[in-house]
Amino acid sequence: MLRFRKAGKDLSFRLGFVLLIKGMKKIICAAVSLIGIFQAQSTLVYVGTGADGIYTLELNEKTGALSNRQHVVKGEGMGFQELNKKGSIIFSTYRKAGKGAVAAYSLEGGEFTEVSSQIYDGRGLCHVSIDANEKVLFGADYGGGKVVSFPIAGGRISVVASLMQHKGSSVNKKRQEGPHAHSIYAGPDNKFAYAPDLGIDQVKFYAFDAKGKLTDKGGFKSIPGSGPRHMKFGKDGSHAYVLNELTLTVTGFSRDRKSGVLTMKNTVSVFPSGAETEKISCSEIRVSQDGKFIYTANRDLTEEGRDSLTVLSVAQDGSLKHLETTPAAVWIPRNINLSPSGDWLLVAGQKSNEVTSHRIDKKTGKISFSGKSAEVPKAMCINFAR
Repeated sequence: MLRFRKAGKDLSFRLGFVLLIKGMKKIICAAVSLIGIFQAQSTLVYVGTGADGIYTLELNEKTGALSNRQHVVKGEGMGFQELNKKGSIIFSTYRKAGKGAVAAYSLEGGEFTEVSSQIYDGRGLCHVSIDANEKVLFGADYGGGKVVSFPIAGGRISVVASLMQHKGSSVNKKRQEGPHAHSIYAGPDNKFAYAPDLGIDQVKFYAFDAKGKLTDKGGFKSIPGSGPRHMKFGKDGSHAYVLNELTLTVTGFSRDRKSGVLTMKNTVSVFPSGAETEKISCSEIRVSQDGKFIYTANRDLTEEGRDSLTVLSVAQDGSLKHLETTPAAVWIPRNINLSPSGDWLLVAGQKSNEVTSHRIDKKTGKISFSGKSAEVPKAMCINFAR
């Protein structure tokens, strides 16, 4: 009997130990699962500012909450950024020793480490972008009316390859007395670059090579007085959409894939008919991942709370139609961007010193304010970790 009892106790102990191990495994698996869910619900956001550098936030993909603000880079003139495809390097407008410049930061290991910077002969950049092969960094100098290109290798920025001075003026004597290059982008084929210039009512057109050399190919005229500011390309690359700051419109262009030539198709107001639009200007344009919707940010310069966001629909032939204009929930929405999930539109409020989140209905394209915001001084540019 004693031997039987002892054996029974040993068996019970072994069974208990096995059950304990299985229980621990379940707990560990559950914890890992919860961590995975938490990570999936959180997206890192980079916010460039007109104040003192770059900040990060965490976007809760479920609720739209913005939290955990961190001041990650201190610097001057860091109002616009662009990331490489892997999300391992961020390029930024910059001022170095009081001069216009660009800088590159490595994001490896979650740390922001300056890799390189480069000065150019200009007043300061308002926009930067990189080509698809990540060999050329482009910049637009609004005050100087010029665009610039730099060869890049990883995060290393080499000396200026091309500095192209725009020339001319247009009909608005206050805003278009001379050239004002507002942005520059490589086209979908990665052979041509397009630079909307508010001051001359043109989208300047350049060929470029792998070393960053720009060759002037002329330009495409916009409606006089429209003031082209930023642009984006359609999903298949056969259309381009230019946001006109001064006339509060978006112009759709068809695009020849071989030659890169743009042909104007239609122009649509970002406001419904009859809306009060005096002293309002447009700032940013984005296209949804499926190419069916366009979003714009509209700034009220009178402090009367008319800052807004607009949604346009895109037909199969690229033509545009106004869907809605809704409050931006910030003062001076300088920049907007769509989250990688496509569920959220984030808005940078330059004068209200905040970032807000707006939920997107992917079927209708329409948006609704989440009620969530985060304080960021002079928020000007939004990007997402990749």
